[in-house]
Amino acid sequence: MNMKVLIIRTFPDILNLNMYNVQEIGLAKALVCKGLECGVVLYHGNEENKEEIYQFEKEKKSYSFKIYWLKGISFYKNGFMPSVYKIINDYDVLQVHEYDQIFSWMLYSKLRKPTVIYHGPYYHPYAKGYNLKCKVFDTCFLKLRNYSHVVALTKSELAADFLRKKGFNKVHAVGVGVDSDKFLPALKEEISCRIEEDTSKIRLLYVGKIEERRNVYFLIELFEKLQEKIDNLQLVIVGSGEADYLDAFLKRIQPWLDTGKIVYFRDATQRELSLIYQRVNLFIFTSNYEIFGMVLLEAMYFGLPVISSMNGGASVLIENGENGYIMQSFDCTDWENIILNIIRNKELAAGIGKKAQITISEFFLWDKLADKFINAYYEAIAEYKKYKE
Repeated sequence: MNMKVLIIRTFPDILNLNMYNVQEIGLAKALVCKGLECGVVLYHGNEENKEEIYQFEKEKKSYSFKIYWLKGISFYKNGFMPSVYKIINDYDVLQVHEYDQIFSWMLYSKLRKPTVIYHGPYYHPYAKGYNLKCKVFDTCFLKLRNYSHVVALTKSELAADFLRKKGFNKVHAVGVGVDSDKFLPALKEEISCRIEEDTSKIRLLYVGKIEERRNVYFLIELFEKLQEKIDNLQLVIVGSGEADYLDAFLKRIQPWLDTGKIVYFRDATQRELSLIYQRVNLFIFTSNYEIFGMVLLEAMYFGLPVISSMNGGASVLIENGENGYIMQSFDCTDWENIILNIIRNKELAAGIGKKAQITISEFFLWDKLADKFINAYYEAIAEYKKYKE
């Protein structure tokens, strides 16, 4: 298979590839193992352009692809990397992220190459800022052209319906994958766990930003109600946030930090996080709104029972009551009852965790999803030919 695919991440974030399970990297690895040639474009801020060869091994075979770190401009959370135009001629298919990123629109609307959109967000009453942004974008950009020929993949059915209502006809919900290799230590690398193994404790885990959208104060309210009934309960929190909000949150939980009932880490590498997942009992995700939530994938991959609010990722990954739980409201008593039931029933917890692990291993590793992307690339090539005729 000689197809060359360029995956362009248009978000203006400078990524640390050791700290995040970066979706573009995981997908590129899976595509390369399938025989495609890949390149990944990442935003480099004010730094000069740089090319990096990303090398990895899979089943004792060596593979590689290019990462293009491109100098760019950030404008209202839109990344612009003009030098990408010098690169796209070397590839057969482009993949851009989010229909509402202006630079993505500049690429898929002009259709200089067969192009696939990979989109995650969707309409939600809580996401008022995003909803407003889309209204402005649709008026100023989207309505200028017809997109019946553009192929789009989405992270959830919620996102697929969102795009269909905007006039995109060729939309397929494919989900998101996890790159399990990111959890494995490199050769001779020693990784120390942030928490000691302690089977005498019942540990709840939250991983994510400390911000209003993630509903972290509800998390603490829930923990405080639970600890009244469970003496050996401990909450592990991993995540950072904006300074003012984070400082206020840490002040709120300081008494629990002092007693060791809450353990807090500002950050953790993927390999450090993998050990934390293995030394806790439950994963709690209280987010008001979530595009997908890679941490849901990760927690389920490690066989943790997950209790989550309704969001993009939960709607795709969780079959309620089978491999996890989706909570339809933020009634603290409802959450408390579910968590207590899991904690008090070890057989139930083990069964839920096992089904969660099977779900991810069979359907949501990038290796399992790669063919859906490849099919979309071929569809984009066919639509491009029709468009140019």
